[in-house]
Amino acid sequence: MFLRLDISSNTGLNLGVTRVRRKIAEKIWSGRTPDEVLSKRFKIFVLIAIFLVAISKLLYASGVTFPNFELIIPTLVVVGSFSLYLGPTKFWRGVNRYFGVLALVAVFLIDLIFWGPLAIYAFTWTGFILAWFLALRNKLSMFDKFKKLLWRTTLTAAIAIILFDVWTGLIGHTLTTGTSLWVAFLGQIPFTMYHLASLVFLPPLVGLGKLMVKVKVPVSVAVAAGAGVRARTKR
Repeated sequence: MFLRLDISSNTGLNLGVTRVRRKIAEKIWSGRTPDEVLSKRFKIFVLIAIFLVAISKLLYASGVTFPNFELIIPTLVVVGSFSLYLGPTKFWRGVNRYFGVLALVAVFLIDLIFWGPLAIYAFTWTGFILAWFLALRNKLSMFDKFKKLLWRTTLTAAIAIILFDVWTGLIGHTLTTGTSLWVAFLGQIPFTMYHLASLVFLPPLVGLGKLMVKVKVPVSVAVAAGAGVRARTKR
């Protein structure tokens, strides 16, 4: 008898925990209307993007990743290229509008913590903001086809990477160190190739965005007057 009571109580506890988890998941992932669901999921997407920017810079600063193989520009381009609805509140409208600046705060802080103030930051930080503004010109919709979105964001990211490397590697490095422009150009080529390899992150980032817009939308169906609806059960 005592064994049965113990099993029953454990089962009830497990069911309670499952219900709590389900409610938390529904609160975070679902909503009462399609607009509410989209705004919640886009908020998650933006928060994930900020985390990716921060972790990418942290891994690079720690010497874990290859030089210029990073997630910062691909993430800035993907988020900046899409028109995201984050809800009606003023706070989230600000997050959506100034995401590039907010995400790069982590980059600024990590740079200062690991290397201290350097003159080259005037070029690297503005280079990232340039990539963000370049992405804002796309104004894409998450509801477009995956191939179209991937092509546009990949092209934008490639242009952003090349402009970033010209601005930081050639102009920035030459002006801050006094290196010859041709020497800086030759030394920049392998770093730019590494940097362009970062485009490999575009497909999963765009795919994650497309996953966020898979929302069930109720559709009205016209039914003839007096017609009934017959339910069929498959066994």
